[in-house]
Amino acid sequence: MNIKATDFCDVSNSAEGVIKAINELQNGDSLVFPKNEYHFYKDRCIHKVCHMTNTDSFKAPDKYFAVLIENKENITVDGCGSTLVIHGDMCAFSLRGCKNVRLVNFTVRYASPTNFEMEVVERSLNKITYKIPTGSDFEVENNKLTFFEKSPFSGENYYTYTANGECYCNVIHRGDEVFRTLLSPTKTALKIKKTGDHTVECRYFMSPKFKVGDVVAMSRNKLRDNCGLFFESCSDIFCERITVNYMHGFGWLSQMCENLSFDKLTFKPASGYRVSSFADLIHVCGCKGYVKITDSHFEHPHDDAINVHGAFLRFRKACDERTAELEFVHHQQGGYKAFYPGDKVKIYSRTDLSELDGVYTVDSTDDNIDKKTVIVKFKEKLPPMKPEMYVFENITYNPNLTVSGCTFNAIPTRGILCTTDKESEIFGNTFRSVGMPDIYISCDCRDWYESGPCRNMKIHDNTFSKKDPIKFEPICLLKPVKDVHRNVQIYDNIIAE
Repeated sequence: MNIKATDFCDVSNSAEGVIKAINELQNGDSLVFPKNEYHFYKDRCIHKVCHMTNTDSFKAPDKYFAVLIENKENITVDGCGSTLVIHGDMCAFSLRGCKNVRLVNFTVRYASPTNFEMEVVERSLNKITYKIPTGSDFEVENNKLTFFEKSPFSGENYYTYTANGECYCNVIHRGDEVFRTLLSPTKTALKIKKTGDHTVECRYFMSPKFKVGDVVAMSRNKLRDNCGLFFESCSDIFCERITVNYMHGFGWLSQMCENLSFDKLTFKPASGYRVSSFADLIHVCGCKGYVKITDSHFEHPHDDAINVHGAFLRFRKACDERTAELEFVHHQQGGYKAFYPGDKVKIYSRTDLSELDGVYTVDSTDDNIDKKTVIVKFKEKLPPMKPEMYVFENITYNPNLTVSGCTFNAIPTRGILCTTDKESEIFGNTFRSVGMPDIYISCDCRDWYESGPCRNMKIHDNTFSKKDPIKFEPICLLKPVKDVHRNVQIYDNIIAE
């Protein structure tokens, strides 16, 4: 049965009607969006407290969702070429606890993206004029440039951002060259003046070394408070012909899912903008089965295009000979149940990433999500271990990975970050203008705690952007053992001239 969104909502204010349409969905139904622009306003959308790994969920657990589908099976969401227009700093689309879902043929666009772009249109020794996109509202007061998006219902701001606040760095988009910088349009400005509806003039003692045509993007990148799209605890999800113009807070995150397929996706900024994502584009953490990413296009994010990894939890203490208390360590890690009964687990030394003998089977768990700890009882006896010197990896939740037929362009960091011990194959892709390695193979038990070793990998028939396009960098406390990554085959690739 087809459930038409337009039977429940006005496209100019769609959120509450789409919630009703989703509630009508039964096994085998399709939620259909007849081709149009559907507008979703934050103050009319669903609000929940939940955690998203690799973000600052523990600082900002409150989440808003434009479209949220939970605990549905055997459904299709067909956009029919429609655009979902997001108003506010929220998650555009989320599936939680769903099985066998097809998402097809729609575009996600934010009305006012939360990377704030300033294009250099005129430059002199001590003055620069910047152009700001038409969708970004701003004001200058007390020599401070502030961006905001206002609710048409309450008149209150969904967010405000004072330029150069709460950020580690800014990002310059110079054509297809994208790179991070500590330079700022406003930080050293002696005078900031609004000169038009979409222009700002900044005067300096000495102008920052921007070039005419540069787009300088600023964001609150010290606070990843949400994701653009979010899948959690789902299985058999197929996504096809989806265009993403922007994602707030992080990127398209899938955590603790099984069997994900992304086909014919396009990540590119909307007309008049240069940034396609607050951070990563596709980010997969702790997923099993397969992850297939095919025939897709990635450009102009502010972090990795694709990042697929597991999670290392650090050994905190032994409770008895079969039971250990483990912890998520990185401040942006965790917020989810990382082990289930029957899962298989390996243990690694943080000193050198050497494996301890044996594979351990989870018997039961006692999770404390808020404290980012879990007590895991295993069926086997555990070896003696010193606290904080070992990490545990749930190898059941490592996927087989395929990335093929994709193009990567204007990426400031890595094209693909891959760490999985299952079969992975990266082939037939084209990389252009990638700031760091085209393919980065890590396994990190010191900083980000992103597991694990690659043990069966093929990289072939790709066109790379640079010499030495692949980097192996296992990260531990001291020097890693030589065989952290094994059985990696690299052949028949070329370097673009």
